[in-house]
Amino acid sequence: MKVSQRWLQEFVDLDPAEWGPARVSDVLTGLGLEVEDVEDMSATLSGFVVGKVLTKEKHPKADKLSVCTVDVGDGTPRTIVCGASNVEAGQTVAVALVGAVVPTAQFTIVARPLRGVTSEGMICSKAELGLGEDHDGIWVLDVDAPVGTPLARALGIDDVVYDVAITPNRADCLSHVGIARDLAAYLSTKYEVPITKYQVPITKYQVPITKYQLAIRVEDADLCPHYIGHVVTGVKPIDSPQWLKDRLTSIGLRPRNIIVDVTNYVNMEMGQPLHAFDAAKLSGDTIVVRRATTQEKTFVTLDGKERTLTTDMLMICDAANPAAIAGVMGGHNSEVDDSTTTVVIESAYFDPSSIRRTAKVHGLSTDASYRFERGVNPAGVRSAADRAVQLLCDLAGGSAGQRIEVGTPPPVRNAIRAVYERICRLLGIAIDDHTITLMLESVGCDVTPVSNAPSTYNVVPPQWRADITIEADLAEEVMRLYGIDNIPSSTMANVSLDAARLPATLRAGGEHGTSLRNQLRTMLVARGYYDCVTNVLTSPERATVKLKNALGLDFSAMRLSIIPSLLKVASYNLRHGQQTVRLMEIGSQFNLDPSTELGVGQEEVLTLLVAGQTDPHWSNKPRALDLYDLVGELHILAPNIESVPIPNGPASFTNNVVELWLGGIKIGVAGEVQPKLAAQFDIERGVAAAVIHLRAVPLQKAAYRAVGQYPSVRRDLALIVDEGVTAGRIIDVARTASPLILKDVGVFDVYRDSSLGVGRKSIGIGLTFRSDERTLVEADVDSAVDSILKAATRDLGAHVRGTTMETT
Repeated sequence: MKVSQRWLQEFVDLDPAEWGPARVSDVLTGLGLEVEDVEDMSATLSGFVVGKVLTKEKHPKADKLSVCTVDVGDGTPRTIVCGASNVEAGQTVAVALVGAVVPTAQFTIVARPLRGVTSEGMICSKAELGLGEDHDGIWVLDVDAPVGTPLARALGIDDVVYDVAITPNRADCLSHVGIARDLAAYLSTKYEVPITKYQVPITKYQVPITKYQLAIRVEDADLCPHYIGHVVTGVKPIDSPQWLKDRLTSIGLRPRNIIVDVTNYVNMEMGQPLHAFDAAKLSGDTIVVRRATTQEKTFVTLDGKERTLTTDMLMICDAANPAAIAGVMGGHNSEVDDSTTTVVIESAYFDPSSIRRTAKVHGLSTDASYRFERGVNPAGVRSAADRAVQLLCDLAGGSAGQRIEVGTPPPVRNAIRAVYERICRLLGIAIDDHTITLMLESVGCDVTPVSNAPSTYNVVPPQWRADITIEADLAEEVMRLYGIDNIPSSTMANVSLDAARLPATLRAGGEHGTSLRNQLRTMLVARGYYDCVTNVLTSPERATVKLKNALGLDFSAMRLSIIPSLLKVASYNLRHGQQTVRLMEIGSQFNLDPSTELGVGQEEVLTLLVAGQTDPHWSNKPRALDLYDLVGELHILAPNIESVPIPNGPASFTNNVVELWLGGIKIGVAGEVQPKLAAQFDIERGVAAAVIHLRAVPLQKAAYRAVGQYPSVRRDLALIVDEGVTAGRIIDVARTASPLILKDVGVFDVYRDSSLGVGRKSIGIGLTFRSDERTLVEADVDSAVDSILKAATRDLGAHVRGTTMETT
């Protein structure tokens, strides 16, 4: 938003000698209103003055050039060569002296010869100064200023304009009064708001004040709880006075006529958008605030474009047809023009969500919608209307007529219980109670001490600060005014992590939330799973919890399950050549739950998903990953997890689904993903998934065991066994026969040949021996191997095919 310093000075005392552009920028930025750019017209037009053309003669060597003598106020007329056809003696003009920099071209004026005549300056056009467009050559000024007056001062634009970035929560600062409030709070002074001269009676029905009688009906009070229509008769749609034009021009608005300019002026001054209807164009002398009907398909707005209407859009209508898109843009059919004599000034409070949706659908972002969708001051509707009527009566010859008000301003805000000691702890500074009270009062809060409660106060925020709702917001106000740069840095912070103070639906999963998450991630990543972080927002067909302030249709709801999010990731990887996909995510899923504090249930879950084929292995060809692979890997979470088949599971799964139980408690569910669901993500192969409630998973306690400092000994054995003997049975026998020094055992080969005998095979196992107390000798290893061989012969009917020995 562009803010004029001269305009601000009407509401807050800013001594120009002390409050230069640099200081104002620093203070506003420190208050959280970041100044992105500063435009100082006095500096921009430095070296430009008001001049008077004394003589004009034809250039002796150029037919299209004129040689002029120009008085610039210092007693020494300048010779200036000018190429404009409209230059004449006696004109008051804008002159660039030698050394001035032309704003639009960024070149410096120097004395230079033009066809033999030295030109000592330049007579300027509007376009060259960046102040408008010229069609007739130089700019002939109509100003009441002496020759030699700096041009910016003569034009009334010797102002500093700040481009301030207003965050979405500070809609109250989308006006000069709003910015002035914050500056006044910083200065601990009072600001002055415009005082209206016209105090007209407020009625909800027709009052016979003038011949023109207006009727207003609000049919959708949920979208428009407060609406004012104020009639002004006898207006003349003339040009605005120069001071009003200058105000609008300085902040980038183009003056139109006095009626339109007044509505824009009040909007930028007070932050309340207004609209002016030509009363003669309102059918039935009636205004109806309602949603568009099914018969109203399109509507032509002020910009001449046809807009498509839907039945959820709020419209301002007359007795027959729509006349404006509420809070966004007026209609071409009720536009103020040169024949307008009676206007209806509209001032209202519209539901921000409704305006936001409508503006987004139409791709419109107007000064009005920008403010309405962020929330205007609900208590400022009436005063803004009065201000506009005052200006129209003073400047356009109007007479204040009938005012109809439907609905009422909102009641006083609820009080916030604030403990100042807690605010100081949150900010990390020590401020006395009196100073905090002064700070909160300076931003418009009503502060009352609570009896018998030390350092405790009831704080009622002002109506214009919708962003102040909790104690932390009050702390932010104190921090802004105290100055964030004045808060000492610290390497320590005290933060309460007491989960008992949070609603159960908002607590972190598990008894040891962070430790459990880290442990699960470490174990699963070690098993080949990739940790994913996907968006909790999704499209509405996959959710029940809808958002009011959605970023778009695809992000308008909270996800009901993480499985679709992981299917999207799996699809991307499979399509890019990955043969094995194992994914995991620890995150939240949501559902409607009337029993919770906010009516929404939020649960943190661990979701696993596998697709594709098994990892390559020498012992077998890859095959498709399935539910049984996934359930088998779940035992890494806890070895005693039980899987119980059930006939029907969640909608995401087929009938091949199991419940997961641990210690008599159901901790989740696993199953094959519905093929139709997988196909929505272009996955045409089987997918298995598991959803585990994080709070039900115990944290596994890890015990430290030092790495052995003594060398290990490796022995390889090839055992010939029956075809029905598995490698797992051989490993179990080996571990049982030599439990002390046998540290690792694994299969490295399976061999089948007729020379081994019918129904026989050779399984090669590698044995690693090590002691934690001493270096092993050969006799120790031989004894251990002998014990294993005897056990394998006795229990499995095995005999040795060959042995080797390697020491490391």
